[in-house]
Amino acid sequence: MSASHTPVQSIDATTAALQEELPRLEQLQQELEKELAAVSERVLSVRTALTALLALAETPAPRAVQVTPEPAVEDEIPVEAAALQEAGPVPAPRKAAATPAAGEVQATPAKTTKRKERSSAKKPRVPAASRKDAPAAKGSAGFTEQVIAVLARTPETPMRARDVAQALGRDSSTGAVNAVRSTLDRLVATSRAARAGRGLYQAAAAH
Repeated sequence: MSASHTPVQSIDATTAALQEELPRLEQLQQELEKELAAVSERVLSVRTALTALLALAETPAPRAVQVTPEPAVEDEIPVEAAALQEAGPVPAPRKAAATPAAGEVQATPAKTTKRKERSSAKKPRVPAASRKDAPAAKGSAGFTEQVIAVLARTPETPMRARDVAQALGRDSSTGAVNAVRSTLDRLVATSRAARAGRGLYQAAAAH
């Protein structure tokens, strides 16, 4: 009789063991789910901070404009006037000989006036920093328009930042993909693009 009840006893023992193990497994599952949620939240915060830092890195810093001072007109002393000042008063034994010297002294202010007119007519110089900043701003705007054009090719299909980078012919490195993602985030902030989901972007709906 004892041999006939052996399978039943084995099933009961297995059932009891599984019932004891099930609560421990459920508790372990809850702990792992909490850890996974914490890790996912940390990944999202790190990605947001990295995107903000990359956006700041792309923004060109303002450059100090150097203004070249114009030469002072008062320092331009004619050679004739300097020579007369160093020589001092010239003795004039005759009145006729003194007349040409007086004529030379009177001609000096006329030359100084002409030099003042030429100095005032000089065009203002354009700072070199302004000329260098213009191509950089134009290149950034061109890259943004290229990203919008890629999204506009398939307006109904969301795209990831990596897909947009590949469509632009860029490599798949982390820096290149993050640069494209930063541009897409700026377009979403200015309503020039739409976010279709987590990490997905598409062209803005036409109004």
